[in-house]
Amino acid sequence: MPTKDLSACIAVIPALAPEEALADYAACLLERGFGQVLVVDDGSGPDYAGVFRELEALAGCTVLRHGENRGKGRALKTAFAYILGRPDWTGRAVVTADADGQHRPEDVCAVGLAALKEERGIVLGVRDLTGPEVPPKSRVGNRLSSWGFRALYGPRLPDTQTGLRGFPYGLLGWCAAIGGERYEYEMNVLIQAARERLELRQIPIAAVYFDNNRGTHLRALRDSWRVFVILISGLGWYAASAVLSAAADVAAFTVCDLWVFARLPEAACYWWSTMTARLLSSMLNYTLNRRYVFSARARGRAVVRYYILWLCQLGASYLLLLGLSALLPWLHDTVNKAVGDILLAICSYQIQMHWVFREETLPE
Repeated sequence: MPTKDLSACIAVIPALAPEEALADYAACLLERGFGQVLVVDDGSGPDYAGVFRELEALAGCTVLRHGENRGKGRALKTAFAYILGRPDWTGRAVVTADADGQHRPEDVCAVGLAALKEERGIVLGVRDLTGPEVPPKSRVGNRLSSWGFRALYGPRLPDTQTGLRGFPYGLLGWCAAIGGERYEYEMNVLIQAARERLELRQIPIAAVYFDNNRGTHLRALRDSWRVFVILISGLGWYAASAVLSAAADVAAFTVCDLWVFARLPEAACYWWSTMTARLLSSMLNYTLNRRYVFSARARGRAVVRYYILWLCQLGASYLLLLGLSALLPWLHDTVNKAVGDILLAICSYQIQMHWVFREETLPE
């Protein structure tokens, strides 16, 4: 039965070499009340021209085309840009669905209705991926990415790879500005949403797989690797930032110790060399983390928060060294300090993401 509320909702379907049933699927969504269905032909080629002609013949269905395959992320952003350029579609919520039939029309409708109630939140259609009907590669891949997302970014998402998502109109410009051209784009959206503390509302949907997921265009190794790299990219940049900052700290200490404060008494020389080196390396670390790890705006309160954390870490590092040296007296002090600093670095990553560089507002 049609749902009148869905008339203010647009279904976006990126399609590459789709099955002939896609036209029937789009017609079903229109019959159930969707105001528009927007399909992006992502370079399917002449063999699939008939499918897209059927889609264009449907009242309320629009087809956009890429001359060559550019990836799912680019197809979604093409659709978002098109919607934003249509004044008569202003204010409409958007639901993205896959073209391979994995999303039941009733689930697409449920996500659409939820998206219409959101202002700055994203609605996710979440599958139960523990059943025997789920292909092993999908079950294992989702479980690993879910665990990694929880550990690195905070929210618990049992299905990080769902393509059924609902967005309020106010988030479309934000979505269009996020990097990524292929399957990694969807992970980028989740990561940025977690960083900016957007609500990720989860709605249970059915897990549907046809012929062991034969219709998917996900390249198991290559695309899974892309998603994995995106997932841990923040941690990798964070580690690189820490290494560069440590190197800068050692270099600055050496210069200060040998030349800048060399004429002072030894204790004073060590003190001022250490503090100067820590200050310079912390400035470098702050800049690298803000720009490349957390992609945050430059704000005075972020600087204040960073140096509050920095001072706390100095004290915690000292206390951890004392504690570990008492618990593990057979280990060298350098090893105990390294262990303590690694533990602090893991905690610091979470604190910087959720407090120091937390985004309070979204770009207009």
